Amino acid sequence: MIWCILGIVAGVFFGVIPGAGPFLAVATFYSFLLYCDPVDILTFYISLIITTNYTNSITGILYGIPGDATAITTARFGHKMFLEGRGHYAVSSNAISSTIGSLFAVCVFLIFLPSITSFFKFYNSTIQVIIIFFAISFLVLLSGQSKIKTICFFIFGGVLAKIGFNNITYETWGTFGFDYLTLGIPFSAVMIGLYIIPEILKFKDKELNNYKITKFGYDLKTIPSTLVGSFIGFWSGLIPGVTNILGSYFSAHLVKSDINKIAAAESANNSGALSSLLPLIILGIPIVGSEVLIYYLVLSQGFTFDIENIYVFSSILYYIPGVLAACLLLSWVCFNQLGAIAQLYKKYKHVSTIGILVFICAMSIYIYPIKEWIIISLLTLSILGYFFRRHDTFPILYGYFLTDLFWNNLIRVVAIYS
Repeated sequence: MIWCILGIVAGVFFGVIPGAGPFLAVATFYSFLLYCDPVDILTFYISLIITTNYTNSITGILYGIPGDATAITTARFGHKMFLEGRGHYAVSSNAISSTIGSLFAVCVFLIFLPSITSFFKFYNSTIQVIIIFFAISFLVLLSGQSKIKTICFFIFGGVLAKIGFNNITYETWGTFGFDYLTLGIPFSAVMIGLYIIPEILKFKDKELNNYKITKFGYDLKTIPSTLVGSFIGFWSGLIPGVTNILGSYFSAHLVKSDINKIAAAESANNSGALSSLLPLIILGIPIVGSEVLIYYLVLSQGFTFDIENIYVFSSILYYIPGVLAACLLLSWVCFNQLGAIAQLYKKYKHVSTIGILVFICAMSIYIYPIKEWIIISLLTLSILGYFFRRHDTFPILYGYFLTDLFWNNLIRVVAIYS
């Protein structure tokens, strides 16, 4: 329960701040989690993502600014409803549909657990190459910026990942004779300099007004849309490369009215967020940025990714109803109070931004063995990240992780079929 509470607290703060979300939350606690048990890490992370899926819609409804990509539908239609005087329905639909979507996923897991595990038994290197290819394709297609730019960022991330000494071939690449480069580019430096800094700088320029919700209400007509979204989101999350984001978008396009779009998107988002953990826990394939961090964390603790982990995951599921009850209360009854967090962060943006960055950088430097190299990497990539601040730099992280995974499996496939 301690790890659930920590996940909820982190999810409240980092979910409300646009551009933060689970990624920045895990990044902030990365050094602390590095010494924790894998089950505790997963419990913290599951509580975190559930909470952020509630709270990332706060600024979306009040200000039209989505907390992250999963709240775009709610920000678009929820803020419109708010300006029309129907914001209380957007708030309740977000809260209740999110709860139903999460409970749907938990019930399906507990009832059909043996069948779900058989879903992954056919998995091999060939399938993994195909799935990763489609994951990369979806990343490009769903990107809000130029497709060429997204591809270039992805390749750039792959190049950064390849620099250094290869433990398999015992060769170096991209070092140009510099000894430091044989160590490779630290992932934490890439994460901070090329993703966190650009995202924080984007929020710095957002304008927030003192908006509030003044009444309560719920539209029962949204229940069918909520159930449809829960079903679609769950199966979308089970397929690596599809994720809950695509399931959320697809569910919202199946219904017509604004409030039904919010209900379908939020239920799909929460249902898919839980089911998308299975490809990570069983197959070792992180899709979103925060899962990449969790992947490295549990891997460093000797965690092995295989089919037996489904039973570890199921033991955590029994804590989820308590997390959902807390989130339902926070995101509905305490909606205005959570909205004030974004205002407070905006008011003291320079102090808050510097404080978060200093803490993350200090922890990264502390745990990295070669201090001068991590400092050089952080400074260099942070300067580069400043110039990338107007772009979506997530493909760089995607490229950093997936390039090696894709390439290694492709080599196996070629060897098998040759």
